[in-house]
Formats: sequence, C-alpha cells, structure tokens
Amino acid sequence: MHVLQLKQMKELEQEKEVLLQGLEMMARGRDWYQQQLQRVQERQRRLGQSRTSADFGAAESPRPLGRLLPKVQEVARCLGELLAAACASQQQTILMLKEQNRLLTQALTNSVPAQEVTEKSERITQLEQEKSALIKQLFEARALSQQDRGTLDSTFI
Repeated sequence: MHVLQLKQMKELEQEKEVLLQGLEMMARGRDWYQQQLQRVQERQRRLGQSRTSADFGAAESPRPLGRLLPKVQEVARCLGELLAAACASQQQTILMLKEQNRLLTQALTNSVPAQEVTEKSERITQLEQEKSALIKQLFEARALSQQDRGTLDSTFI
C-alpha cells in the first residue's frame, strides 16, 4: 500500500471509531430519554388523578430534570445542527450529481442526433423483450425436462 492509502485507511478507521462511539452514546441516550419520558408521563398521570396539588405531595420537585434541563436542550440543539448539516451535505451531493447528469445528457444529445438516440432506445427495448421471452422459454423447457425425468425415474422404481 502507498503512504496515501495507509493515511486514508487510518482516517477511515478513526471515523468508524467515532461513529461507533456516537452510536453507542445514542443508544444509551435513547434509553435515558425513554426512562425520563416514562417518569414524566407517570407523574402526569398521578397529577391528573389527584384532586389538589397538596395530594400530589411536596416531596417531588415540579421540574425533576432541574439543572439538567438546559444541558438536555443543548444536546438536542447540537444533534439537530449535526443532522441538518449532514442533510445539507447530502443534498449538495445530490444536486451536484444531478447537474453532472444534466451536463452529460446534454453533451450526449449534442453529439448524437435525437433520431439515432430514439432508434437505439427502441432497439434496446426490443432486445430486452426478446431476452425476457427467451429466459421464460428456457425455464419452461427446464421444467418440462425435469418432469420428464421424474416420470422416467418413477417407472424404474
């Protein structure tokens, strides 16, 4: 391997490691979010069942996340920015590929007369239909051949 390839392999391995760590953190984060959500839903249910806020009890704080809430909001904001940047990058790649496709199509159209392109497209379609018919005939012939062999085999038994 060349030095450049080794460097690229190392960079890809680092990228893979970061992505795996992120995936693990996302899984752990998802579990934590689900636990918190269940806890909040349970508190909402109990609060809805109680007649007065005094029945609910003063032991539980009104905002159990307390100091963590700003951090949770910051994580959600950062994750949103990451996903938006990744989506924008993907969209940019798609737009670039579409533009390249358009330019190639335009170059092809300019170098080959439209009538010739149409004729070749029709010929390709015709050949694909013939190919499909031949494949169907082949499978039918094989099936008949196997049935004939099965009949012969059973006669000898």
